[in-house]
Amino acid sequence: MKQLIYFQNDLKQVFRDTITGILLFAPLLMIVFFKLLTIFLVPVLLQKTGFDLTLYYNYVFSVILVLSSGMLGIVSGFQMIDDRDGHITELMSVTPLGRSGYLINRMLLTGLLSFIYAILAYRVLGLVELKLLTVLFLAIMQSIYTGIIGLLLYFGADDKVKGLTYAKALNILMLFVLTDLTEMRWLIILSWFFPTYWISQVIISGHLTALFFCFVVHLIWLIILVTGYFRSAKN
Repeated sequence: MKQLIYFQNDLKQVFRDTITGILLFAPLLMIVFFKLLTIFLVPVLLQKTGFDLTLYYNYVFSVILVLSSGMLGIVSGFQMIDDRDGHITELMSVTPLGRSGYLINRMLLTGLLSFIYAILAYRVLGLVELKLLTVLFLAIMQSIYTGIIGLLLYFGADDKVKGLTYAKALNILMLFVLTDLTEMRWLIILSWFFPTYWISQVIISGHLTALFFCFVVHLIWLIILVTGYFRSAKN
């Protein structure tokens, strides 16, 4: 019952701001857009230019997942910035919920939506063929990535105005999905340290090695950011 109340309060806060309200459902619109694109534009592109986009569907699907989670991460980041500006974060730290409970609740709504959107994107778009466990794994990783983006935005922006600029800069992380296409060895090695690179590797290969490194890299980023969050509370 309490969790339902938290969800309702989160939704009210999100929809009070036009930008966050749009971002909450933007991934759904993006899925519809890409579905129409694959139906109407891809065949025309192949016929007119000879360029077969289907050969790159693994990368397209990777970009869609990362963009979707990134947008939801911005929503949670903006919520936390609002709470910080309104001193709500400080108030929550002295309640039974505590800072850890507050952080979990802030990440829960967007993380759950990210999970749902990831599965929905796979089912609706039909760009790739993956095992069910791999799809569920990717959905969980996208939920974690949503939290990563939210915390990066929270740490990087002093207010929501700067947050908009910082959110655009975070799109750079999405580019690591595509680094294999460049065949630049140094860039690929650099990409190993970023969560988004391993999302594409899981989709392309599905090997246990890719799944392992994907999980480890996401977990390391999350642990570092969550640790930084609690340390900032003590200062």
